[in-house]
Formats: sequence, C-alpha cells, structure tokens
Amino acid sequence: MRNQQQPGEQVAVTWDRLLRRPSAFVWRRHRYRVERVVQRWVVETGWWDEQIAVSRHYWRVRAGGRLFDLSFDHRAKVWRMERCLN
Repeated sequence: MRNQQQPGEQVAVTWDRLLRRPSAFVWRRHRYRVERVVQRWVVETGWWDEQIAVSRHYWRVRAGGRLFDLSFDHRAKVWRMERCLN
C-alpha cells in the first residue's frame, strides 16, 4: 500500500505518562489505540543554529493492525503523522 498522507500531517496524540509513550492517536477522524511500540529514535541536530535546529522524538507503533511513524517536534510542541507503512 502506498503512503497516501502528506508527510508531517498533524495528529492528536494521547500520552501515557506512566509508560512514557503514545497510547492512542487520532488521524483523519479515526482514533487508533497503540497496540505496541515497535521502535523509538531521536533526531537532535542543528543546535548551533536556531534556523536549522531539529529536536524530534519518533515512535514506530502498531495500531489498528498497521504500522505508523509518529513524531513529536519539541520545538513546535506538535505531534505529526510521518507515514503509514502498511
């Protein structure tokens, strides 16, 4: 299945404070419960220049039987749907 959304589409995420991970998200008016976190990674770069600085945490999650990449932009304080992998 081809990726159909625009990269970086803003989404609403429910954060589990105890587990320190996303527990659900709303994308295109559909609520997905995160079944499990498959992978996590961080991108921190450009700290030496405010114009290019990036501070994002990424989560690859399984939800609704599909894989999604979610990101949280620490600078903008925004969650985004980066891609749907299947």
